[in-house]
Amino acid sequence: MNPQNKPKSLQDILKQRQQSGFVGREDRVNQFRQNLQLPLEDDRRRFLFNVWGQGGVGKSTLLRQFRKIAEEAKVVTAYIDEAEKSVPEVMGRLAEELEQQGHKLTQFTERYKIYRQKRQELETDPDAPQGFSAFVGKTVVKTGVRLARQVPVGGVVFDFVDEDAVATQAGEWASYVAKKLTNKNEVRLVQEPVEVLTPLFLQDISKIAEKTTIGLFFDTYERTGEFLDNWLQEILQGRYGAAPLNILITIAGRQELDKNYWASYEGLIVRFSLEPFTDEEAQLYLARKGITNSQVVEVILRLTGNLPLLVGMLADAHPNDPKQVFEPSSSAVERFLKWVDDPKRRQVALDAAIPRCLNRDVIAKLRGEQEADELFTWLKETSFVNERTDGWAYHDVVKTQILRHKRLTSPQGWAEIHSKLADYYDTLGNELQLDEVKAWRDKTWQSHKLNVLYHRLCQSPQKQLPVALNQFLAALKNQRTFAQHWAATMLQAGKDVDSAEVQRWGEQLANWLKAYEDKRYEAAAEMLATLLSDASLEDKWRAVALDWRSYIYFQSNQYSKALEDLTQAIKLVPEEVEYLAVRGMTYCQMQRYQEALQDFNRVIELNPNYQWAIASRGVTYRLMYRHDEALQDFNRAIELDPNDQWALAHRGVNYCYMHRYDESLQDLNRAVQLDPDYQWAIASRGNTYCYMHRYDEALQDFNHAIELDADYQWTPATGFRGFIYRRMQRYHEAPPQGLNRAIALNPNYQWVLARRGYTYRQMHRYSEALQDLDRAIELDPKDDWSLINRGYMYLMLKRYNEALADFNCAVDLKSDNDWYLYDRALAYQALNQPDKARADLALAIKLAKQHYEKDTRNWRNAFNLALYYLAVQYTRPAEQLYRYALSQSAASNRIREAIQNLNDYLTVFPNDMQAISMQKLLQSFLT
Repeated sequence: MNPQNKPKSLQDILKQRQQSGFVGREDRVNQFRQNLQLPLEDDRRRFLFNVWGQGGVGKSTLLRQFRKIAEEAKVVTAYIDEAEKSVPEVMGRLAEELEQQGHKLTQFTERYKIYRQKRQELETDPDAPQGFSAFVGKTVVKTGVRLARQVPVGGVVFDFVDEDAVATQAGEWASYVAKKLTNKNEVRLVQEPVEVLTPLFLQDISKIAEKTTIGLFFDTYERTGEFLDNWLQEILQGRYGAAPLNILITIAGRQELDKNYWASYEGLIVRFSLEPFTDEEAQLYLARKGITNSQVVEVILRLTGNLPLLVGMLADAHPNDPKQVFEPSSSAVERFLKWVDDPKRRQVALDAAIPRCLNRDVIAKLRGEQEADELFTWLKETSFVNERTDGWAYHDVVKTQILRHKRLTSPQGWAEIHSKLADYYDTLGNELQLDEVKAWRDKTWQSHKLNVLYHRLCQSPQKQLPVALNQFLAALKNQRTFAQHWAATMLQAGKDVDSAEVQRWGEQLANWLKAYEDKRYEAAAEMLATLLSDASLEDKWRAVALDWRSYIYFQSNQYSKALEDLTQAIKLVPEEVEYLAVRGMTYCQMQRYQEALQDFNRVIELNPNYQWAIASRGVTYRLMYRHDEALQDFNRAIELDPNDQWALAHRGVNYCYMHRYDESLQDLNRAVQLDPDYQWAIASRGNTYCYMHRYDEALQDFNHAIELDADYQWTPATGFRGFIYRRMQRYHEAPPQGLNRAIALNPNYQWVLARRGYTYRQMHRYSEALQDLDRAIELDPKDDWSLINRGYMYLMLKRYNEALADFNCAVDLKSDNDWYLYDRALAYQALNQPDKARADLALAIKLAKQHYEKDTRNWRNAFNLALYYLAVQYTRPAEQLYRYALSQSAASNRIREAIQNLNDYLTVFPNDMQAISMQKLLQSFLT
């Protein structure tokens, strides 16, 4: 700044350049400066600079120099590094920096503020799925997402979840958001923040760019590229609207931008590969630091390999004799620092390497309030401390050296500093005054907790390792992503304190989480077994590990093993009702309904308002055909949570089975309104329409359900597997599923194909019906419902041998189903095998009469029994039964169904006059 507009002298320029200390890279600097001077339309103008090279080579320094040059050219600049963890956070940080320079992004800032507010409200809601806060705001969409890049996190490589997994998770989060927010714009803002905020960000940026060039600088891109790469390219592609021409983007990272992935943009990019200083560059740098002694220079170049960071470290000591220059390794750090005149500065240079992130308050905790300002100011000016958006940090190369030196030369001092810092971060966490549920969801609290973990392990690894393992399971119970950070922090602490055991556990826990994400369930179960073998686990956290392993067993259909683990978890923590509820679901999945009821009853006894368990017991009752009791539970569950679309959908299905179709539609419509992509509710509504003979609407729903992703928010006919996925998302997030995997795990995709085939059949669209039923049977050859319906289709088409083959399979699967026996009897009769037909009809009549004796008002069974009598020419009992049902006001839908069955019978045997007479009798009651 030159506020008086006083002309600069040659001495001013000289002093400025000496003070900057920047040297070398002149060709890069000149190219960057010259590019700014080119007209925007000039073919030589470049819009993206990529700086890359190994750690310590000077990438951040060059990036800062580029920014300084840009600002001198009146370019408005903004900068981010790895502190931002998502695209919305990056936009928010850039907007904040631009606003500090007087350029407010009005539209964006207003919506971003609402986004942060609503997200905070949702994340702190006790009902929020635990995976929600970890992924909301990421650049995740169903197509075009590039998540395959592997990103180092604390020394471990974590793959991002694949697109199908994200889609599955997004379905559950979408349901939660839609339930909590009433404003549709806010729902979309939270569900798709990148889609909503980016166009506003670009519009505001473009307004600034009308008056001046904008420079955006992205540092440490090796840690942010996994979510920024896709976003930046979509901006260049114009997905979010026109990007301003007057913009310059600079990206610095350890890896070069992928040439294949960025191939379309090569005409816009300048790539700078940074190598260590040349001898001339290093000598010039040292000269500007006042080091000109040729022997000193020679020693420095030899010891540093011309790596700019190390050259800078040795230059900071201002040696004037070759003997004063020592190798910049941990064994020489103290001798190197002794050339810093002030002993307080020497000490803080050693101690300040220990915190994971630096700020003035941390220095005050280490050295006291009186010295904090002066020492922190000095540290920031050293060559090895770099500013980040979340604070300051030592360069990795230097930090590693100093940590090892500090630990070896002063074990007691090492432990004392870690103890002091652990207490400090523990106090910061407590001062947030969050209850336990909110604390585990709060990012600030999580950050403090991870710092406590790191410093306690570095202070006393053997003593603190059991605590760390137990707390890992606490983190896992609340949020899988936090558990990943926990494992990475353990790994880093193990390396820094040189504890092989801590490092091994950090690696094992990280690998276990990775195995789970990759669906390598056998490996995941084995690694959990290793953790469970550790005797230091407390009962309540051992139960968490057992719960997780039970879920893994559930994933691979090993229900017996899942039950064993859940039962053991319940014994360890009998007051934890959730384990009981999950065991109840597992029993239900195994069709052990009485045991399921016992668990649900116990849960509800312990917690009468446990809505999840009440709704789950309702599903169990429905599967037991105890529809009245199911309805009572669904009513109670919906009273407790009127917007629970899962309970609404299941009550809708229950109403359908009770032949209360209007109420069924009302519930299913509400469930779909709450979640427009709720496939199971959509397909179930189609089924209800089918029962109401509203086939066009049924077909529309079935088509819609199939068009939606097959792995997206589906639950099987029991509804429990999907709900267990939903429940486990609260802790584990949903398992990734590709399309084939989804079909394998997901009976409903097959189920809806079969129901659509049935609907086509009712609409006499036989070729389409056969196509769907063929596919449904291909997916599940043991689906008797699909087999019987395809066989029935063949029967109507007079393809009797094919019909008989399907009927045989269906009867083999369910030999006590009277309708299946009746269908096969018709095929036998058509194939002129009367003895076999009579045998099947006799057994069908026997079974139907048993049902009739138990419930004379089951009109479907009554009409079926009358039809069986007709088929064996028992005309009098058939007519009596038809007339009795009509006299008792049988439901109109059952009458229509009986008429349709007579129509089908007459398709095979068109000359049966008694059947024609009964058909007319039934029709007269509907006119």
